[in-house]
Amino acid sequence: MPRKRKATLEEQQLILSKERTILSFMRTALALIGVGLVVVNVLPALVFQVIGFGLIVIGFIELIESVRRLRDKQNYMKKLEKSR
Repeated sequence: MPRKRKATLEEQQLILSKERTILSFMRTALALIGVGLVVVNVLPALVFQVIGFGLIVIGFIELIESVRRLRDKQNYMKKLEKSR
């Protein structure tokens, strides 16, 4: 029967640092959405409207991808905790 492997402190620190990085991507995505909303509502020219909507779309894509990555890392962390 194979032995369960324990998560080392270095592995846990690495995963937590990746989580911090993912959370910073989420903050950036929210900032992109916010800037896009400001551009769309304040600047009336069509060019700025397109740029604003582009920023909003890019922000939502990044936010969705960040949530997916965060869930993956959290599931991996749970797996490591169970193996202890």
